[in-house]
Amino acid sequence: MDLVRNAIEIAYKAIDYKKTLAYSELYDSICDKKLQIIFSTLHSEIIKDFKAMNERLPVTQTSIRHYWAENSRSLKESIEIAKQLEKELKNSELSFEIDRYYNQIFNKCLEFLQSSYGSELPEGMEKIGIYEVIPIFKKSDFIKNSKTNIEYQLKNIGCGSYAKVFKYYDEFYQCDFALKRLNENANTKEIERFLKEFETMKNINNPYILKVYSLNKNRNEYIMEYADFTLEKYINQNNSKLLIDEKISLGCQIIRGIEILWNKKILHRDISFKNILLKIYDDIYPVVKISDFGLIKEIDSQLTSENTEVKGSLNEISRLQKKGFKNYDTSDEIYALSRVLYFVATGKTNMEKAKCNFLQKATDENIENRYKNLNDLRKDFVSFLKNRT
Repeated sequence: MDLVRNAIEIAYKAIDYKKTLAYSELYDSICDKKLQIIFSTLHSEIIKDFKAMNERLPVTQTSIRHYWAENSRSLKESIEIAKQLEKELKNSELSFEIDRYYNQIFNKCLEFLQSSYGSELPEGMEKIGIYEVIPIFKKSDFIKNSKTNIEYQLKNIGCGSYAKVFKYYDEFYQCDFALKRLNENANTKEIERFLKEFETMKNINNPYILKVYSLNKNRNEYIMEYADFTLEKYINQNNSKLLIDEKISLGCQIIRGIEILWNKKILHRDISFKNILLKIYDDIYPVVKISDFGLIKEIDSQLTSENTEVKGSLNEISRLQKKGFKNYDTSDEIYALSRVLYFVATGKTNMEKAKCNFLQKATDENIENRYKNLNDLRKDFVSFLKNRT
């Protein structure tokens, strides 16, 4: 936090001689007063200099290209202060992002702006949109409660190639929520899968499936219930002190969650230690919450394309590469599920030489020898744990 305060202080002193609150209303949600003044001042200076630049834009072969020295120097300084501050405050509670459009303009301007004698505007440069009521600087990770109009800071608790997951405390509801946001560079297929994931989870009302609440299509994000642990983290932290009954409870809940999906003709296809979450309550064992429905397979789904890449950290990759991920079936789900159950039972992730009857049967190379239903797998899982005592 000292580095953050230091960065703010440096920027504050840099704009000291031209401080203004002219645009402070655009930054009311910024809790740090000095940062609010910095943003307001930089906004004011940047708009002033862009208005001056627009007098010479657009640039054609016959137009005057010279941009005045004072404006050139002022704009260059403002952009550099903003970019340095964005870098210094990244990953802090005061992190922010420069508006995407303006950030592109900033990068272009830094290519030709000079600190003295003015600058030559590049040919083809168009007039710049002026932000009078739009903030140039925005909190990087936030969500606004539509009922109270209050913004809450998001804390990143997980990320991948597909999406990021954040946590925040909502003062209106007096509890934690999680928010899943699709990455900005997501393609059309990933957006389709993201929306399908939300709709699938929204249509399942069961305590063993993570509950989702509302979708924001404009930001490609949705709110969901917050769970306290991933299965991986919980077992790794508590394996040595877990009672057999608790392990049986966890395993049977996981099986029940998958059974619910199967009853709805859904294959998860990405069962893993991290995609099974746990919610802690008073006086009972943790409750399992199955999450991450981005790779689900449904009957007649158009999203399961011919060239779907094989994914899923616990899946039998070699077999699926031969048969095709689109042909994933219950025998493949049982393979991954049994590996999760073995982890619950033993806390071990190395399963190559494991002496475990249900694991050996569920992962048998001969598909005909694998479990045909979840009830038999459940019985052998429970038996394995009871015999270990």
